[in-house]
Amino acid sequence: MKKIILTMAAVFAISFANAQIKTEAGTFTKPTTGTYVIEASMTPNVVGGGIFSLPTLNSNLGLVGIKVRKFSSDTKALRMGANLTVVNSGEDDVDTEFSVGASIGIEHHMAGAERLSTYWGYEGNVGYVSSNGTPEDDGFGGITPGVKVAKIGLGASVFTGFDYYIMPKIYLGAEVSYGLAVTNTTPDGGDGVTRIELSPSITPSFRLGWQF
Repeated sequence: MKKIILTMAAVFAISFANAQIKTEAGTFTKPTTGTYVIEASMTPNVVGGGIFSLPTLNSNLGLVGIKVRKFSSDTKALRMGANLTVVNSGEDDVDTEFSVGASIGIEHHMAGAERLSTYWGYEGNVGYVSSNGTPEDDGFGGITPGVKVAKIGLGASVFTGFDYYIMPKIYLGAEVSYGLAVTNTTPDGGDGVTRIELSPSITPSFRLGWQF
């Protein structure tokens, strides 16, 4: 019995040591089994109300949302994202705009180095947007600005990225991905246009995340 207790204590001590990064700045603990992480995006452009925004869920639809990671082990995490946006301008004869979206993926984390945690994974997403047409929609069948437009998109991608811990339980990160996106845009009373895109992508901002 004593040997079993000592063995369990040794395993726990080794696991705890491997999850921690000790530097002159202090002890930085990487996520372990059961850890939850939430993140926002940060860009260097302060024009338009600040440098923080929510992570991108489906760039083809312009969807952003809350993104959360849950670590099922020290090296594997489930990442989930969700969006619900409703906008009513208050103007007469202008329809309320709304969007919904969700994403889910798996991350495989590698050893990294000191405060650096590297990973790769794969993700799928879906989104729906009901909005009033803008001049940017003209490429989808000549949509007239102000006309009600429905957009639905599906996407799948593989990605790789890193988290760099700037202080205990808080990190900055960046990500590169390669994915397939299918988007259908349909104006009110018109025919839909489907766009298919396969391309690489670099997240145009740093990710700021924290454990809780």
